[in-house]
Amino acid sequence: MWANNLVYNLHLLTGKISQPGCGPFSLTGQPSACGTAREVGTFAHRLPADMVVTNEKHRDICEKKWNIPSGTIPAEKIGLHAVAQDRALKDGKLNVYWTMCTNNMQAGPNINEERMPGWRDPRNFIIVSDPYPTVQCAGSRLDPADRNVGRERGRLR
Repeated sequence: MWANNLVYNLHLLTGKISQPGCGPFSLTGQPSACGTAREVGTFAHRLPADMVVTNEKHRDICEKKWNIPSGTIPAEKIGLHAVAQDRALKDGKLNVYWTMCTNNMQAGPNINEERMPGWRDPRNFIIVSDPYPTVQCAGSRLDPADRNVGRERGRLR
């Protein structure tokens, strides 16, 4: 916590507040792990409001709220976790991949062996929604350009 406070104070003192690359960051090593992952349900095994896919009551609540038929959310077939997604892209089992607000191309494990082959495969369609023009934006086929500063229209590469 104090490291974050120190960085924010440095940005304030040097006039860098609201400049690209000078925003809040997580010390956990998991981009947006607290907010979007647990509250919005961006993990494959989770639902919004800190609910989980494997809990029948949680699935019922979400299905009613979203006005979708009961049983639409499968309990037995949970999506892939991050490392499994990389391997599925590499192996051709996953061909469309949309990542948001994380720079996997610089922060993930075994990038050259696990991640790069899937991202470079022309059969795969990679979409990156990131507030800053990161390395993974350059490797994507579609970059909606949802930048925090100077937002313009999306780009198709």
